[in-house]
Parts: sequence; C-alpha cells; structure tokens
Amino acid sequence: MPSQTLVFNLSHILNYPIQLAVNGWQSERPLRWSSFNTEGLVAEGQFLEAPGLPLFTLEDDEGNRLSDRIPEDIAGLARLMPAIDFELAQACTVSESSRQLAMDSPLLFILLVDHARKEKLSDDAFAELLALKRTAILETIGLAGSKSLSRLIKRIKVSLLLPWELDDVIKALSKPEFLRLLRHHPDVHLNHLRFLLRHRRPFWPGMLYLVDEHSAGLDITWACRMIRDTFNMADGDERPLAGVNSRPALQALHDRLIERFNRGNGESAAAERAILAFDLTQEHGDYPAPPVLPITGVEPLASWLELLEEGAAMHHCVGSYDIPVAEGEVFVYRMKDPERLTISLESRNNQWILGEVRGYCNANPSPGALEIVRRWVAGLGNQSA
Repeated sequence: MPSQTLVFNLSHILNYPIQLAVNGWQSERPLRWSSFNTEGLVAEGQFLEAPGLPLFTLEDDEGNRLSDRIPEDIAGLARLMPAIDFELAQACTVSESSRQLAMDSPLLFILLVDHARKEKLSDDAFAELLALKRTAILETIGLAGSKSLSRLIKRIKVSLLLPWELDDVIKALSKPEFLRLLRHHPDVHLNHLRFLLRHRRPFWPGMLYLVDEHSAGLDITWACRMIRDTFNMADGDERPLAGVNSRPALQALHDRLIERFNRGNGESAAAERAILAFDLTQEHGDYPAPPVLPITGVEPLASWLELLEEGAAMHHCVGSYDIPVAEGEVFVYRMKDPERLTISLESRNNQWILGEVRGYCNANPSPGALEIVRRWVAGLGNQSA
C-alpha cells in the first residue's frame, strides 16, 4: 500500500476481522477508503461516502490519527457537523474552489455537501457545482438564487449542527418574514434561525437580540415562552413588544403585564373574574377535559374561572393561557402537595410533555417536588383521561 495510506484495525470494534484503509490528506486521492478482511476487498468508498466511523475517532495501532494531518481550518469545519465530518473534509479536497467556499461561507458549503451527498454526485459533478455562481448554487440546493441571500448566508455564524437541522435551515431561509429580520441584524447566528422556527408570533426587529451565539436550547425556549405569555397578556397587541430588544426588557414587560393582569383579576375581584370566565366560555366554548390522569397531590384545572384564579392566586401569567389551552396545545394542573405549584403540560407529536413548573411569583419548585412531577410525566405514555 502507498505510504500515504493509513490502516485501521476495526476487529475489536466490530467483533469480526476487518481492516479499513484510508488515503491520507497528502495522497493523490485524499480520504478515499476501502475495507478488507482475510479474504480480500469487502467495500470501497465512493465520493462523499463515509466509512461508517467518525473522522476524528480513526486511529491506527501506532497512535496515528487520520485527522492529524488535516489542516486545522478544515478540521474545524468538519467538527461543526459530526454526522458528516468525513464528507465535509473530503469535499474540501476536490479543488481550491471547494476549500475557498468552505472558509468563506461555511453554512452554504455544508448545505451544498449535504445536497451532493444525498444526490450521490461524483467528485467531477461536485466540482462543476462549485464552478457556478453562488446564486446558482443556492437554486441548486432549493433556495432563492439572490445575491442578498448569498450575502446573508455568508454572515451566518455556525455552531454544532445536528443532521435534521439542515432541512430546518432551508425552511428558515425560505421564509420572507424571517429574511426581513435576519438581513438587518448585525450579528446573525444559527441560533437565530432556530429561534425563529420555534417562535410563532409576533415578529419585530428587536426580537433577534433575545438570543445570540451563546444561547442554549433552554434560553431559546425561555424567549419563546416569554414572548407567548407577554403577547397573550397584552390581548394580542404587538405594540408593547415592539420596543423590546433585550432579555431584561422582555422580563420587565412580562412582569408589568402580570401585575396588571392579576390586579384586574385579583382576590378582591371575584365578580370581574366570573365575567371574564363567562366571556372566555363564549369565545372558546367549554373548558377542555384533562388529557391525562393526575397523581395524588395534583389536580387538573376544570374551568376558565379556575384558570384565572390560578394566575391570580399564584401571581403569574397562567391566567392568560386561554388560547393555547383552548387550542389543545397546553393543559394546566395544580399541585397542592407536597408544595403549591402550577404545572403546564404541552402537546408535542401527539404526546403530552412537561412544559413549565412554577411556584408563587414564578418561583422555581423544590428539587423534590420537581422530581415528583417529572416522574409523573415520564410515566404518562399514551395515558388519557
């Protein structure tokens, strides 16, 4: 075998005799591979076909890693998407144009490699795509072939990507209402696309400042829920949110609206709550039946009046959840023992999952009470009331 070929013994991993030979980075055909056993050739990899093991795990018996001689900028790109790290690195070897696109517009390059992989393109066909203008490349992968979109994608900073997120990226970049916001934001990150896809309404320019490149999934969930609750408490009026461009500003607006909402429906306003509950019945119909059976110490809210009273008693915004409750997206329970909590369940993919667990004034539950709630929800399965 040529000296630029590294051989990896995979017998101890796969529990049968097999070796993998991969061309090194400096070879004439970098990262092409074949597998063989005592009887000869088993398989031979085509262009953008990985050997089935992550690029950065391949190490021979002498401690030489396949990734050791891959340039760091290309290795860094490959690490962005471990599911196709081998394919991304191999695609960079096709031509100088491929490496240039990878460094200049990483997200566009990843989308193009994923397209070429799914279409089983040869390296020559991939090279032909790279020779196209970027607007034509956008059209090839299913996006609008505009210069402004090409410039936007170039600006989007990329973090660790999961395989199914590539379809989400295409979906987000196909929505004009998203593009209008993204084009005017100074520091666009993949998290902004994740945020916009999870958010329903409303949309305003300052909302993109609620997340950044450091935002975790829980941060994005928090922003979506806070916007939803604030919008509901504002009776669907977008104007209060128009001036929000930070997480503290959103929290402050949310808290002011809670105070106003619960003051109007407070302990001394039983008659007003009854009138509002009647209005909600007229608007939404009867209060939905509980979707799952409770456990000891937990009980479902049973009427629009109880929903309003729960928010007033606990000094949080659950009283404004009438729309998601009416639409079957959310159902609210209250825990009375071992501590007083409000629990929301959310419908996802025909299953009820845990939404929020909040105490008085949105206080966090104790670890013990939270564990009780989590065990209850984890054991729901397909149970229905």
